[in-house]
Amino acid sequence: MSTTSVGRGGEARAEAYLTERGYQLLRRNYRSGPREIDLIMQDGEVLVFVEVKARSKTRYGMPGEFVTPAKRRLLTLAAEAYLMEEGLPDVPARFDVVEVYLGTDKIRHIENAFDAT
Repeated sequence: MSTTSVGRGGEARAEAYLTERGYQLLRRNYRSGPREIDLIMQDGEVLVFVEVKARSKTRYGMPGEFVTPAKRRLLTLAAEAYLMEEGLPDVPARFDVVEVYLGTDKIRHIENAFDAT
């Protein structure tokens, strides 16, 4: 199985998980140049930029630990581009990480995982 198909499967599970909890999907796989946001969702009045990390093993760390400072910076730049494109410069927003543990039913949702950098 390719890493792309694993990633898309993890994103689908994360989307279903968040939707079941009342989040509304706005965009999947938003791209701004080389930067990508896996899911953009609405949680009440808050816009949520979601990074999904799917892993089958945790030997080298928990999935969320792979959201490095460089990745956070790229996500911040993509989120800024989205907000500008949509004309939403002052909307409340946050960054969440959803860890999907492949081969299990386990999902861990980390709300407000990091601040814009």
